[in-house]
Amino acid sequence: MADPASTGKSGKVVIRNIGLLLSGDIDRPVLDADTIVVHDGLITAVGREADCDTAQATTLIDARGTCVAPGLIDSHVHPVFGDWTPRQSQLGWIESTLHGGVTTMISAGEVHLPGRPKDIVGLKALAITAQRAFDNFRPGGVKVLAGA
Repeated sequence: MADPASTGKSGKVVIRNIGLLLSGDIDRPVLDADTIVVHDGLITAVGREADCDTAQATTLIDARGTCVAPGLIDSHVHPVFGDWTPRQSQLGWIESTLHGGVTTMISAGEVHLPGRPKDIVGLKALAITAQRAFDNFRPGGVKVLAGA
């Protein structure tokens, strides 16, 4: 059997015993559910455990009655390369933001670095570089939408 890390496939993951499940939908913020089933990274079922197919789970996570919510989006970040530059010291800033529930960040302006270009062509090149770098890197698993 192939390793999930090498194939990008997680198999069936079941999160059960959820105490409070928030939907992210303003019209229906709390779901009447205690179980989430994920197959290869996609949510395939949300509901009561008795109503969900939880058999043959590759990974079983007991939420122990805690709250589960969708990842939050921070729509205004300024990414830095390598977590630190002489202009902006931000060691571990992406991981720290992840601990607050943010799983997606949107760049409000490109990376700060010494000698950053100020002309249109240079700024566009920097935006493309940042977008490609964060597509390839995904620190902490966070999606950084760079390239503004």
